[in-house]
Amino acid sequence: MRPLPSWLTVVAGLALGACTVVLLPADALFQSEAGHEHASASPPAGERWACPMMDFVGGKPGKCPVCGMTLVKVIAGEVQAESVRRLGLQTSLVTRGPAIATIHGYGAVRYDDRTARPVISRVAGRVVKRHPASLHPGEIVAVGDALIDLYSAEVYATQGELAAALKLGDQPTIAALSARFSRWNLSSVADTILAGGEPSDTVTITSPYAGRVLAGAEEDGGMAGKLPEVGEQIMSDRPLVRLIDPHAFMIVVHVPENRSRWIRVGQTARLATDDFGELPDLTAAVTWVAPELNLEIRAREIHLHLRDEKDRLLAGALVNARIQAALAPDLKPADPTDRATWGAFTLIPKTAVLSTGVRNVAWKISSRERDGRIRFDLAALALGPRLEDENGNDLYVVRAGLSPGDEVATQGAFLIDSQAQLAGTASLLYPLGANASAAVAPAHQH
Repeated sequence: MRPLPSWLTVVAGLALGACTVVLLPADALFQSEAGHEHASASPPAGERWACPMMDFVGGKPGKCPVCGMTLVKVIAGEVQAESVRRLGLQTSLVTRGPAIATIHGYGAVRYDDRTARPVISRVAGRVVKRHPASLHPGEIVAVGDALIDLYSAEVYATQGELAAALKLGDQPTIAALSARFSRWNLSSVADTILAGGEPSDTVTITSPYAGRVLAGAEEDGGMAGKLPEVGEQIMSDRPLVRLIDPHAFMIVVHVPENRSRWIRVGQTARLATDDFGELPDLTAAVTWVAPELNLEIRAREIHLHLRDEKDRLLAGALVNARIQAALAPDLKPADPTDRATWGAFTLIPKTAVLSTGVRNVAWKISSRERDGRIRFDLAALALGPRLEDENGNDLYVVRAGLSPGDEVATQGAFLIDSQAQLAGTASLLYPLGANASAAVAPAHQH
């Protein structure tokens, strides 16, 4: 049989196709927008099926396409008994009690400037010798220790006047000159002349009290200058060195802004150092609280004062200070030593709180089943301040969302929340549920 021409075959095919389109029902080729459904449409809220072995979650029961295991139904807010054991799920009771917090801070040790006293030369002269007490800052000086030897023409001349008055027996002059030496703190020089000694053009300036040499002094009376040098001309009434109590210290601590209002003058602090550890016998007290925040570090400066008779603190060393604070019913600082001023609050462990930074939730036990299953409900929280105890365990003050006696998940809460997200119900990220969030999304445009 002879084959048909190619053009005739094409015409026949087009005719057959046109007839097929005309004869088929309209809904076989087109679907209305109202009846359009995506193959990936979300199943009803609360229903998901997950593989117990692989990371596969489906919308209907069956076998895992990866490993072939039977899929297990995931129910929002429910943890199976086996999961409780494997995941180490832990819970904790919501309590009611005082808001006690430990404020941690580090501070640098300084000498207590309130104990500083300058040693002043009452006569003018030139330094001819420095004794060990004036050689280096940090030297310990006892009462009467020599600081410098001073050449003074004025002192030499006054010694001559006293010697002459002594020979003449002029008692009023002797008394007046002796009083002058006493004002100069050079009574020993006058005693030498009165005992028959010869005048000397060099006198030794001694310390009238004990202490540690902290620094020299400026000629204008300032307290941060250098120590005197040999050959230096000293004017009268100039501070030579500054002595400070070697056992009195001040610690400057910066308290973070979120704890800055919990500090009061008079609160005590416990101290520890890296080299000595805990120092339970050292008790420091807050003596000053800055009236404003340091804008650069967002902290409030406080001063602690204390004494260390055992020489364990070193100026410039870093010290860990821990201050206990308590809150009054209005969340203002209370007297930590007077329980009558403390407030009582609903408290929850920090580990029970899931947070986005804006929204805070916890998973509260709603029921315990006989087969070991535990059911949870999502609780949206309004939180107050965070409290940290001595061992670093954090608590939150709960203003709303939970009541004392409620039991919340403290370990495994993220698992419970992820199950809720998979099931499309309310969770941390989706207050109305993932399915509800998808429902309010913009309509799909073809």
